[in-house]
Amino acid sequence: MSRDGLKIALILSLAFNMAVVGAVVYGYARRPAYEAFCPPPGPGAQPDTFGGRCGRFAREIGIPRERAARFSHMMADTSGEMREARSRLQEVRGELIQLIGEPKPDEASIMAKVDEISGLQRELEKRLIHRLLDASSTLDPQERERFMHVIRFRCLPRESGQPCGPAGPRKEREVR
Repeated sequence: MSRDGLKIALILSLAFNMAVVGAVVYGYARRPAYEAFCPPPGPGAQPDTFGGRCGRFAREIGIPRERAARFSHMMADTSGEMREARSRLQEVRGELIQLIGEPKPDEASIMAKVDEISGLQRELEKRLIHRLLDASSTLDPQERERFMHVIRFRCLPRESGQPCGPAGPRKEREVR
């Protein structure tokens, strides 16, 4: 084979190998979840309307598929009120940054924006807490214990030196 023929064969071989790797990665990423959580195959299968995050959270806690849909619906951040509250909070924060960035900032208007941000943040926190309470009310005691463990692990500050993530504490008594 000529030198140009070898180059062409090498390029085609590399392209083929990349296509195979891409197909394997795609298949791995699109594999079904655990059998108990998979929707039934066929025309009646419902798409995941919650983006998958809530479903994965339900699987992490160990909620059966029958109740996972309700839990996911309660935990989903799809309500118009939540989106409006978050966008309004971002908008007001932008206004605060503009006020601070003026050549001669007006302290009274800056503090008024800070108060407005505090009120919006308070309302957002209340909505989040109501959502957590509603979602936890659908759980049995063992699931609720796992749910609260995850919430504590994600929300409470960790002491310095305490590992977090996969190597971190796994039991609630280790978190404290």
